[in-house]
Amino acid sequence: MSSADNKSVLSAREAEVLRSCSSGLSNQEIGAQLAVTVGTVKGHLVHVYRKLNVRNRTGAVAKARQIGLLL
Repeated sequence: MSSADNKSVLSAREAEVLRSCSSGLSNQEIGAQLAVTVGTVKGHLVHVYRKLNVRNRTGAVAKARQIGLLL
């Protein structure tokens, strides 16, 4: 999978939530930053986990770095 293909795996909002996770922000902090509810943040994370085939935010950040979604 090329880098361009990797970037299209996640929606723009999912990628934004994942970047915030990689910065160590909590769901509540991410929600406040993006002006969405904690439930919406959790929903985006569920989609990220499914798309990256991982079980948690640590795994998602590690996988995203491995495939070039995060630096």
